[in-house]
Amino acid sequence: MRKLRLLIILLLLNQLPLKAQRISDMGVAQQPDSVMQWFKDAKFGLFIHWGVYAVYGQGEWYLYNKGLPYKNYIKAAYPQNGNYFDADKYDPDKWVKLAQDAGMKYMVLTTRHHDGFALFNSHFPNSITSQQTLGRDLVAEYVKACRKAGMRIGFYYSVLSWRFPGYFDVNGTEAKPNHFGITTAAWHKQNALLMKAELYEQVKELMTQYGQIDDIWWDGGWLGLQGNDRDAAYFWESGKYRDPKNEWAGNYGVLGIDSTAGGRYLGIMGMVRKYQPYILSNARSGWIGDYANEEGYAEIKGPIRKEYWEKCLSLDKNGWGYTKKQNVLSLREVITFLVNVVIRNGNLLLNVGPDQHGIIPQDQVTVLKETGNWLHKAGESIYGATAGPWDPVDRQYGFTSRANKVYVHLLEGYKGNTFILPALNDRIIACYDLYTKKKLSYTVNTDKTVTIRNIDRNSNQYDTILEIVFNQNMETKNEDNK
Repeated sequence: MRKLRLLIILLLLNQLPLKAQRISDMGVAQQPDSVMQWFKDAKFGLFIHWGVYAVYGQGEWYLYNKGLPYKNYIKAAYPQNGNYFDADKYDPDKWVKLAQDAGMKYMVLTTRHHDGFALFNSHFPNSITSQQTLGRDLVAEYVKACRKAGMRIGFYYSVLSWRFPGYFDVNGTEAKPNHFGITTAAWHKQNALLMKAELYEQVKELMTQYGQIDDIWWDGGWLGLQGNDRDAAYFWESGKYRDPKNEWAGNYGVLGIDSTAGGRYLGIMGMVRKYQPYILSNARSGWIGDYANEEGYAEIKGPIRKEYWEKCLSLDKNGWGYTKKQNVLSLREVITFLVNVVIRNGNLLLNVGPDQHGIIPQDQVTVLKETGNWLHKAGESIYGATAGPWDPVDRQYGFTSRANKVYVHLLEGYKGNTFILPALNDRIIACYDLYTKKKLSYTVNTDKTVTIRNIDRNSNQYDTILEIVFNQNMETKNEDNK
């Protein structure tokens, strides 16, 4: 009841962020707020880029950047070639434990990246998988570890595959510029159809072989590395149904099950939702997505965002996949990104890149554990909190709220040891430094703003958090007056 009363008060003040408006796109509805709730509450997740590219130690785009013949690149997947992707120290229980130590609530693993190598057992003809090369379904091991620990499970999957020349020339009439020297050829159109068929069959396997999955994180939706994901939706057929007249039609995938489908095959999201009705999806397959994505290190600015959204970036600035020369974000940088996301109603998905053996570099481990130590004290203002009730001020401060409390996040750009809170009448009964639990003095001014004094900016220099407790008596009084 206490939380409900505060929500009513904030609504009356017209300061509560609105719930995200859920819409339908390509015949598929975005998940309702009730299904999105775990994502909204989680705030912080672990992204893992892992595959054959780890052998080369120059990031996940090594195959394309070097323009290697695929037969040469993929040798690194096989034991008989010496230095190979052996996963001999892969222990997903340790990965999950590290994520928990870092304060993360969900994980997303690259089940297949753009190089086309799958970390799971796929029966699609001509697929190249860890089951073939190592006799192991690495995704199954990951899922088992997550489920045992109660960790939310996410799958990354790249819809494109550089194995197929047709990716750069889907019509067989105009090859897009590329590093592989691929030129126009009529047979590329059929090759593109084969690539699309593998996508559908492998996604069906991922959605049916591992129990309930919480998140599908698409990538690579654009064609020939040009345009955007939405531009290529006509080819992938990203919505509920596929068009039997599509130029790249085939009898792969899953037939529609309702009477109005007329025997049509399900599109990407139609198939995903058939098998995983509660799964969340990003927008990178061409469908609008249940939440928005923002990638990279650009500074986070602006007001509270009304949609569900996620910022993703890599701990190693040199690449998403393993690099031999690491350039790792500092604790300061991680906290700054996380707080700036949360005060704008988003999540942070932070990436690690294990080596070919399955070991996450120690510098990355250290920063993750440091972040977890910080969240052990600051987490009350992060997890399950709602951005607001006021918009943030770029580089200076922002707000989160939950139950009968509001948290003020003072960032490094804010100078001084006093803070003036917007008008709240006599609704405050106490104010604390969340990190130290030290009680802070405050004064209600004549204009009903509140001045909070003697703030220790050294208690947590990257994000000094003020915990403001609302007046419970006032809430009870409001309830009595109804």
